[in-house]
Amino acid sequence: MSLSASTANGIVESPGAARAAPGADGLVARLGTALAAERIRYCQWTGHAKLARWVVGEGDIDLLVDRRDADRFARTLERLGFKLALPPAEQRVTGVVSYLGLDPALRRLIHVHTHFRLVVGSDWAIHYHLPLERAVLETTVQRALFRTPPPELELILLVIRRTLSHQLRDGFRRGEPRWLAAVQPGLQRLEREIERPALAGALARHLPEVSPALFDCCLASLRPRCPTRLRLAARTALAWRLRAHARRPSPGTVARRLLAALAARAGLRAEWKRGPGKRLAAGGAVIGLVGADGAGKSTCARALDDWLAAELLARRVHLGRPPRALATLLAGGLYKASRWLDGLLGRATPSTATIHLELLRTVATARDRARLSRRARRFALSGGVVLCDRYPVPEAYALAGPSTAQGIAASARGRLAAWLRRVESRYYAEIREPDLVLALTVDPETAVRRKVDEPAGYVRERASLLWNTDWSLSGAVVVDAARPHPDVLSELRTRIWEAI
Repeated sequence: MSLSASTANGIVESPGAARAAPGADGLVARLGTALAAERIRYCQWTGHAKLARWVVGEGDIDLLVDRRDADRFARTLERLGFKLALPPAEQRVTGVVSYLGLDPALRRLIHVHTHFRLVVGSDWAIHYHLPLERAVLETTVQRALFRTPPPELELILLVIRRTLSHQLRDGFRRGEPRWLAAVQPGLQRLEREIERPALAGALARHLPEVSPALFDCCLASLRPRCPTRLRLAARTALAWRLRAHARRPSPGTVARRLLAALAARAGLRAEWKRGPGKRLAAGGAVIGLVGADGAGKSTCARALDDWLAAELLARRVHLGRPPRALATLLAGGLYKASRWLDGLLGRATPSTATIHLELLRTVATARDRARLSRRARRFALSGGVVLCDRYPVPEAYALAGPSTAQGIAASARGRLAAWLRRVESRYYAEIREPDLVLALTVDPETAVRRKVDEPAGYVRERASLLWNTDWSLSGAVVVDAARPHPDVLSELRTRIWEAI
């Protein structure tokens, strides 16, 4: 099958361009339109056949961009709301960056994996630069949304990339690797589209290191039921021929990656260190979620964490119930013991010791909240995003805040009580305002209908506290949480993406 007639500047049109593009108002479609309008030299060098997958955010959009158009490309993506995100340092590859964008209609972020050089292979093992950028960009083919390489170059890229994916451990697995089955439709399509002379000519002109005979061996290694020894032989031969284009990672990078993998398997990786996850190049953010019972705050926090963590380094913490330190556990234990003693002695009101121990427990909780907020701030400084459930902001102190705002141990008097309250206030003063406060408000009656596992009077009272709060001077974004959950979640995603 031959390619159709070419247009100006060596760009040719393909019959596949006639396919209907999905969602003309979606972010992916607007990206394709904007790149064409700016006349940026680029192409989607792999994965364009999986349109139904990546158009809904479930896969990366791999674009090769001419380095001369790098600045215009970045400005175009920024106008569309994309943000630059970087992988951890040990996984970064020169000439490859990522942009993430929000389409409110989708449940996942759009990931544009941008290559200024064609680099294939593992990010922590040997990877190879294929010097085919100019050849690919000068002969792009228009598809439904993006430009792509002509079939013969696309097949060369696919076969080389996947041949280098063969591993010794594949021979010990039961059945074929999953990626091998997924690649078959693309291979079959490209083999139908190419002409053998065009393929041989492309190899001779652009990648003479790979002979047609070696390429045929690599292609055969991707067939189902090919023996593992032949696959490894093809990979070894290809790697040897491409050795001039190879870049090996430093020993430190390999050691760190192996240690991280072993720690993850052993369950030793701390919650705040788990990954992988991309860091926002402009810096991370601390997002505070505030809402009464029945506002759907915790449900939204879990959904937002899943949404962000799919691409970014993100964590969800609960500042209303922070991890308790030993001092907090001790204070709580003493308080419960004192209450038990009051009951045993038949006291109608708590004793002075019980009241002061309750106050001591609130001070210890304030300390736990301050410590957790510091960890969240440090995490954000490293480029991560932290979602903080029930963040203690002054407007919501009645739900999570100092004892005076919540009426706890109000009868405690004397120098000791005054000193404990001053210490508690200092801890809350250490909790800096988050980068964004999202206040989920819901009318008390709706909250009661939703929160059926709590006493109605208790839920109504707490919902009324936030419902009647004046947020106008706080800088918080007030979200009507009485709406259906998908609508609330869509607005929260948009607000967060605008703020980070």
